[in-house]
Amino acid sequence: MAAREPALEGVRRKREQLIMGLPSIRGTVATFGDHVSADVVLPARHSFLPPEGMAENVLMDLSAEANRKVRTHPIIVAGEAFGYGTGRESPSRALRAAGVKAVIARSFSRLFFRNAINNGILVIQCRELAALPVADGDEITIDLDGGSLQWKGKAFAFPPVTDIVANIIGAGDLVSYGRQLLAAGR
Repeated sequence: MAAREPALEGVRRKREQLIMGLPSIRGTVATFGDHVSADVVLPARHSFLPPEGMAENVLMDLSAEANRKVRTHPIIVAGEAFGYGTGRESPSRALRAAGVKAVIARSFSRLFFRNAINNGILVIQCRELAALPVADGDEITIDLDGGSLQWKGKAFAFPPVTDIVANIIGAGDLVSYGRQLLAAGR
């Protein structure tokens, strides 16, 4: 266990550097309602497409307008149970390929929640913001270190991201984070 202590301290220092490099996520919003299933985000028939093909098909089963929205706005604000249904990782990969940096919702499927983080998408449960009339194109700023969201002059708190989540988001995805650890000899 003592041998792991220096490695853990190094990871903590790296988190501080990553957070310094990622102090916030700022962008416009694509809004969606309650119960958007992962199968609607990306149907199984598109799961093995290259990233650009996934981006072209993300949310197309909902509508062509939903696809356009998600591809032009880096932050999603949704209602209850975003990503419920399948445990496939491809819906999260499709959102990342479409340029999504963060998803804020009232609640999430736990599998989608973890798959999104593993794919470098910040996932925030914020019932207060999701209950408000956030509109497509509104701007939101997410302060990762301080654990707050800013929308139309209002602030909403969320627990600051953990070290491991900050490292994964900073690296771009879980695989890239693992490669960084291997390259550092950890």
